[in-house]
Amino acid sequence: MRYPIMLFLGFLTTGAAFPAIAANISPNGAKIELGHRLFYDADLSRDGSMSCATCHEQRHAFSDGNPTHPGVTDEDGIRNVPPLANVGQFHTLTWINQHVITLEDQFFIPLSGHHPVEMGMTDMPELARRLSTNSCYRVLFSKAFPEKNIPIDVRSVAQAVSAFERELISDKSPWDLRLSGATRSQTNGKRIFFGKGKCSSCHQPPLFTDQEFHALSTSYSEPIRTPSLRNAEVTAPYLHDGSAPTLREAILAHPRSNLLSQNELIDLVAFLKLLTDRNFLSDASLGLPSEECPISTQ
Repeated sequence: MRYPIMLFLGFLTTGAAFPAIAANISPNGAKIELGHRLFYDADLSRDGSMSCATCHEQRHAFSDGNPTHPGVTDEDGIRNVPPLANVGQFHTLTWINQHVITLEDQFFIPLSGHHPVEMGMTDMPELARRLSTNSCYRVLFSKAFPEKNIPIDVRSVAQAVSAFERELISDKSPWDLRLSGATRSQTNGKRIFFGKGKCSSCHQPPLFTDQEFHALSTSYSEPIRTPSLRNAEVTAPYLHDGSAPTLREAILAHPRSNLLSQNELIDLVAFLKLLTDRNFLSDASLGLPSEECPISTQ
């Protein structure tokens, strides 16, 4: 198991101690634990330099914090890295392609896609060989996929990572908990979001996305999937190409933004901060796992 060096520099919740897993763990439980470890493992990339978590950082709600992210070949990325909060509830999973509708299928786009190259792993026997050398993986794969004679293959990897991603649930923001203490600006922003601004026509609760594809303006040639606004405060920059560095500029990229005053823009941004789930951003059970195997390999 190889964790990218950046994960040890404080960018993520690191080295958390987790309780040992019972030997009689269910296949689904083993699949989630396995997927958690694979999500952070750079051995999934061609040169061992990138994991899923390289681009999907917990502190950014499992997005990146950059306009785009280069892959193992240093080729420039094309799309902004989307956050993964509640991704298990999505039925559309990329900015542009409307036909990728399962996490298991989406997994192969960063793993082995060519335009652009991200993780660059196209040698699937080599991937299986790498993972097979790890005794913890051997045990977890066998428990996660007891029906398979040879459980370590790329399809099982995709299923396990997807099982972990379905655990990335963000539902404890101030908005969800109906906490008191919203500022006047946030209250005004809520009225604008659900009223004059018509933001909720596309960004519908509870996911704050309709998961549909829309032409944002005449400057974009293809319909773009509506992103979720959950944790938007920490997922800058914005839009599919990362061209909007702030929430204000992302709002101004929308056709109806010219109907809002400067104060209304300020209030709308303030409201969006009520969608930040601090528990999700710091939950150690979703962060970098301990290198110690949580289950006996004997």
